[in-house]
Amino acid sequence: MKIKKLIKLLECIEGNTEGKLPNDVYHLGTYIRENDSCVDIKEMDFVHVMRAFKRAINYDKQLEVSVSQTNQITKLEQEVSHLREKLVSEERARIMRIKDLKERNAYLQERIEELIPIKAYPKYDFCEIPNDSDGQEFLDNVKKYLNTNKYKVRVRGQHIKQELKGKGLTSYGQSIDESTHLRVYIEEK
Repeated sequence: MKIKKLIKLLECIEGNTEGKLPNDVYHLGTYIRENDSCVDIKEMDFVHVMRAFKRAINYDKQLEVSVSQTNQITKLEQEVSHLREKLVSEERARIMRIKDLKERNAYLQERIEELIPIKAYPKYDFCEIPNDSDGQEFLDNVKKYLNTNKYKVRVRGQHIKQELKGKGLTSYGQSIDESTHLRVYIEEK
């Protein structure tokens, strides 16, 4: 049965006192078929209207799902963008923190070097001093004029005497009496 006949029946069954239905029922518009031809909805059969209506609902549901998925994708893209910005910001902060720590480390290293005196390995200040009266006079003058509150003097033998060579006396160093020359070490206390 065509829709226009159904409308006439409904006028008789459910119409108002004058036999009229609501005004929008008379202006249903047109339906565009799959082959792009147009047909007035009043001229369509009831079964075809129901099928078209069902297709339209399914299309709306698909469209709803599609819009929902698009919204989800947009939200995910925004979240990814936000996370990237956060990561870049955190990376910048980390780089700045590393830079600050390097500067602090350099400063503390300088302070350590200032505060902790570095003891030099003992090294001799004078060498090849003859082990005779001139050499002994030189050592006496060094000891006499040296600031003994801050420095100390050590005298060690250097080069074993010719007559004592080969007797194994140099394995732990020889005494001053067994040496031909002297070596002087001046160190901080």
